[in-house]
This record gives sequence, C-alpha cells and structure tokens, in this order.
Amino acid sequence: VTNLKYRGRCEPVISRTLQFLNDLSADFSLTPATYSLLKKLVKIEAVKFMLQNHTSKHFPFLGVSDNYSLSDLRCRTVFYTALTRLLMVDLGEDEDEFENFMLPLTVSFESVTRIFNGSFEQEEAKRMLMGLARDLRGIAFALNTKTSYTMLFHWIYPAYISVLQRAVELWYREPACTTPILKLMAEFMQNRSQRLNFDVSSPNGILLFREASKMICTYGNQILSLGTLSKDQVYPLKLKGISICYSALKSALCGNYVSFGVFKLYGDNHFDNVLQAFVKMLLSVSHSDLLQYRKLSQSYYPLLECLTQDHMSFITSLEPHVLIYILTSISEGLTAVDTIVSSSCCASLDYIVTYLFKHLAKEGKKTLRCREISQDGQRLLHFMQQNPEVLQQMMSILMNTIIFEDCRNQWSVSRPLLGLILLNEKYFSELRATLITSQPDNKREVLDQCFRNLMEGVEQNLLVKNRDR
Repeated sequence: VTNLKYRGRCEPVISRTLQFLNDLSADFSLTPATYSLLKKLVKIEAVKFMLQNHTSKHFPFLGVSDNYSLSDLRCRTVFYTALTRLLMVDLGEDEDEFENFMLPLTVSFESVTRIFNGSFEQEEAKRMLMGLARDLRGIAFALNTKTSYTMLFHWIYPAYISVLQRAVELWYREPACTTPILKLMAEFMQNRSQRLNFDVSSPNGILLFREASKMICTYGNQILSLGTLSKDQVYPLKLKGISICYSALKSALCGNYVSFGVFKLYGDNHFDNVLQAFVKMLLSVSHSDLLQYRKLSQSYYPLLECLTQDHMSFITSLEPHVLIYILTSISEGLTAVDTIVSSSCCASLDYIVTYLFKHLAKEGKKTLRCREISQDGQRLLHFMQQNPEVLQQMMSILMNTIIFEDCRNQWSVSRPLLGLILLNEKYFSELRATLITSQPDNKREVLDQCFRNLMEGVEQNLLVKNRDR
C-alpha cells in the first residue's frame, strides 16, 4: 500500500506491486485454505483502507492529469480486479456496501456527464473515460457470481452506459480511447460462471445485448468511414477494434442468456443491425489480414462457428459475394497453424455441410411442410450448385492435410469430411483416383485400401449415424 501511495510515478514498482496484490487475491474460491487466508487479509487495516479510499487523492496512479502518460492507465485494470476480489470476500448480497465501493467511480461518471452536457472539455473527459473503462473492466472481470454481476449491471445501466456509447461515437478515430471501452463491453458480454443468467422475468439479458449491438454498430459504421489506411495504421486504427467487437458478439451469441427469436417477434432490429455491421466490417478486411493478425483471426473464426451453429438462416440470407468471402475465409483457415482457427473452420464447415445435407433429405420427401421449411436451404443449395468448386476445394484441402501433413486436430478435421464426401461423391472418386496415382507404385495399393477402409460400412444416405464411424 505504501508503494501504491508514494511510488505512483514509478511504473516498474507500481506494476510489480499490483501483480503481487493480484496474485494474493486470486482463486480464493478454490480451496477452504485460500479462502481462510483471504478472510484474514481483508481484516488488515491497510486492505480496509484501500477498499474505502481508492481515489487519486490517496493513490496518485489513479489520476488522469496531463503529467501521466496514457499507458500508465493500464495498471488500473489489475488494481480494480484485485480490489474487487477482496471486496467479494464479505460482500454477499449487500448492495449498500457495493454502492459505497463504487462511489469514486460514480462521482467520476457524474463529472463526465456534466462535461458532456456543458462546455465540453474533450481532453479531460477523454482521459477520465479511459481510466473509468479500465477500472470497470477490472471490476467486471472479478464479479463472477450472478448476484454481484447484477449489482454492477444495475449500477451502470442505463445512465452510464449511454456515456460510453457517446464516447465511442465521438472518438472512434482514437483507439487509445475506444479500445478500453470496447474491451469493457466485451467483458460485460462474457457469461463466465453463468453470471448472466438473469431471472425469468428480467429483461436484462436482452437490454445488455441491445447496448452491445448499438456500440458495435456505432463503432463499425464509423470506423468504415476512415477509408483506406496504410499498412502500419490498419491494425491499431481499425482491425484491433473490429476484433474486440467480434469477441463481444461471439460472447453474446454463445452465452445462452438472450433469446434471439424475440427480436424478430417484436419487430426489434438490434439483432439484424449487429449482424449487418458484422458483414460490413468483415468485407472491409482482406483475407490475408484475417489470418495475419492473430487476435483478429481468433475472434472472427469462433464467431463464425457460432453463427453457422445457431444462425444458419442468417448465413443463407447473405448475398452471393458475401457467402463467397466467408467460404473462402474458411477454406484458407483450414490450413492455419493456429489450431483455434483451423478447428473453428472445420466446425463451421461441418455445420454448413450438415445443414445442406439435411435440406437435401427434406427435398427428397416432397411433403408440403418440408417444402415450406426449406426455403432458406434452397437458397444455399442453389448457391452451392452454382459454385461447386468451393466445397470441392475444401474436401481436397482436408484430404491432403490428413494424408500428407502432421494433422494436430484430427478429430475436428474428420467432422466435416463425411458430409463433403456425400455431397460430392463424383468429385470424391476423382480426388481418390488422383491421390492414388500420385503415389509411387509400391504405395498405391496401400492407399487404395485405406480409402476402402474409410468408407467401409458407411451408408450413402445417412450422415449423422455414420459420422463417428
């Protein structure tokens, strides 16, 4: 505490001190012994002092004056993560104690609101919001229970979250300001430890998604107005923000706390808007950039996996050039060194192929109900019939990966393979013949036998039952 109070301008001391404090506060819920240690820790006067006086008056590194560089603000997230964990030891359901803990941030937000509504000193408001976003991200990261997270949600919504929305709209050109705010929103969308499972009668899950949708749409539309950027500017000014937006959207889609059918049922366009923003941002990124920037690829491909798993009606509604872009990105990602990327590509491809196969099965039944249900599928099937080389190329890539390369995620690669074979039987026979003839004479019989073993006992018209085989 002495370090934090009197060494505020010495970054190495502050960062190491905060890391130690963070280590002390971590994982208190894992064992009775660590919890007991934390119970003792929060009784120390110095810790009580921190919990009650986390302001720049006592801890100068929390200040936002011009004397501090913007990079100094980064340590605030670690500080508030550790502090909130310490608060959680005895917090329970005490809303008054939580409000008292949040008081310094409440005062700061009220100051920013007054600045926005008054003469508007941009630099002061900007620095305050950057610090607040980092503080809140640390707090949100530490609140892993439904009760504590709900307290934070009621504290920030609706008044203060609208301030963050305004900031993104105003300062979208400045990643130093928008990145902490977008990361805060991405953290809010994380359903870690099922903390976002609100009560049945609560609209909070939908309200939270609507706010995230607004922010992603605002940022996406504004960032595209920047036009063409140089190679050294494209990641910091654009792609980093897009990757954070994709992470937030992926967390929302896979978090199981929003019923997305509700939006269409009640004529609410927030869900459609955010999906359109996803497409616009995607089309502004080259395929090479998608795979070159690791954080972007690790947010885009898992998001695509979520979309193909649960929202194929959206995928089938896309324009042909967008579908081509997405399928090409999957094809290129299949051979990525990063297993997160290649596994997500395999899963996305599997969902698409399975969807197509099930649609073909319904087509064969020719009942009136099946025809009505399968309109979305007909669009995708027609597209694939117009562009058969797309799936054929992916089958070739997967086969070559399995046979000739060190395949580290063999189970993931195997999942879409059967569907690809059943949808392209003629091409599979040609590919098989090509692969066999490409081998030396003494290995052709062995490879031919491997192909026979691969399809042994597989019934041509069944996908799900034969996949594991």
